[in-house]
Amino acid sequence: MFTLGVMTDEVSQDFAHALDVIKEFGVHTIELGFMWDKNICDLDSHELTQVLRMVRQRGFAVCNIASLFLLHCPIDDPDAYNEHIKILERSIQIAPLFDCQLVRCFSFRREDDLEAHWDTLLERLELPVRMAESAGVTLAFENVRMCNIGTGAETARLMETINSPNMRVIWDPGNAYHSGEARPYPDGYELVKPWIIHVHVKDVELNTAGKLAWLPIGGGKVDYAGQFKALADDGYDGVVTLETHYRPENGTKEQGSRESFAGLQATLAEQGIVPD
Repeated sequence: MFTLGVMTDEVSQDFAHALDVIKEFGVHTIELGFMWDKNICDLDSHELTQVLRMVRQRGFAVCNIASLFLLHCPIDDPDAYNEHIKILERSIQIAPLFDCQLVRCFSFRREDDLEAHWDTLLERLELPVRMAESAGVTLAFENVRMCNIGTGAETARLMETINSPNMRVIWDPGNAYHSGEARPYPDGYELVKPWIIHVHVKDVELNTAGKLAWLPIGGGKVDYAGQFKALADDGYDGVVTLETHYRPENGTKEQGSRESFAGLQATLAEQGIVPD
């Protein structure tokens, strides 16, 4: 059975407070992205030691180093690419400090014509995959609208082509819907299922203005009841991390995460699913 996790910066940039809230949720697994308005890869040694101490003192497990590797990187800019390789190097250095095997990566800033950049995308991913293989970590690839690979169909195509055991998928159904995939579950999920090593959850719908809006789990268009049941039935034993994104009007990220975690719990309970 899978375990629940929470992305700390979806609660607060105040790292200690975020950990206290997550412990209040009854969750003991976290994902490290931003704290104190810095990404984990940008922390200095003193700050990193503080994070490690707080994580250990509170008894949390770290499931993923949520770096920004290749998120905002133009695919045809060699200098930017080299800077992002340094981000990956830092991620790989940090991961073992937290007994973590997963390092997040993306697929470069979205281009208008993916086919025209497909070969370049594959070429640019060769070095990161070799680095992961050499270091014994896994690149956890997240599908997201702002990058070149956003849907389950696009993600499956990439995984089939890369074909490395050290590159696997962070399946994000909310991001897939946001990227134009009408049914992330079951359609996208069935395509990416062989490569899923981690899962992010957030909910989304078209609002009255016709724009995509983030919502608490269970309040949007993603079939999370079906998705969670499928994960359980298929024997997924990784982490399902709440990556909220939703913020209530005039509210805070913490309020949004509290609402979304309640929706997550309710959806799981309706399916009779009890995470580890």
